Amino acid sequence: MKRVQFGIYQMPAKNEQGTSEKRAYARLISKETKKLDEICSFINECCSVNSADIKGVLDALSKYVGRELSYGSCVELDGLGFFSPSLKTVKDGVNEKGEELYKVKVDGVNFRCAKKLKKKVCESQPLKVKRTNVSKFNYEGRKAKLMAYLEMHNFINLTDYQRFVGCTYYMAKNDFKKYEEEKLVQRQGYKTHRVYILATVQEE
Repeated sequence: MKRVQFGIYQMPAKNEQGTSEKRAYARLISKETKKLDEICSFINECCSVNSADIKGVLDALSKYVGRELSYGSCVELDGLGFFSPSLKTVKDGVNEKGEELYKVKVDGVNFRCAKKLKKKVCESQPLKVKRTNVSKFNYEGRKAKLMAYLEMHNFINLTDYQRFVGCTYYMAKNDFKKYEEEKLVQRQGYKTHRVYILATVQEE
């Protein structure tokens, strides 16, 4: 079961006496950032709508939310949260009477998480882990490890590859795109059952 992972960091802070001391803080360790392709793939598996249509809907939704926020409206998406324009007030000199002048500009978007979404996320039990680099191997190093692995095993999938070389989902996906372009591997299966084998094995 996947869980929220965190590491403990020592940060300087002032105590009640005003002297500096180190305090322990928990910081999220995120292994990856989920992006549009994987989101669309997941939605596609949950319903009959294809990925191209999902991308079109999400793109239209993004444009709609951006337009309405720029008009000064707020937008609420059930199950996700509440969006509103963020304003910033800055000083703009003084007038003839010596009174301070201000100007206001829109500097971003405020987001208030929906209660249902917040409750779902808060159900996770955080797990303390040691902070590690995304991957200690460069592309050539990952390629060499993959080739050695496939010489000993019949196939590998993206999840096993991520753990094997210590990389993110998107790094793994981009790696295999290059491996296929270099005709090192070929894919078999579909969606969640997709695996990769040595290209020479399939050709034989």
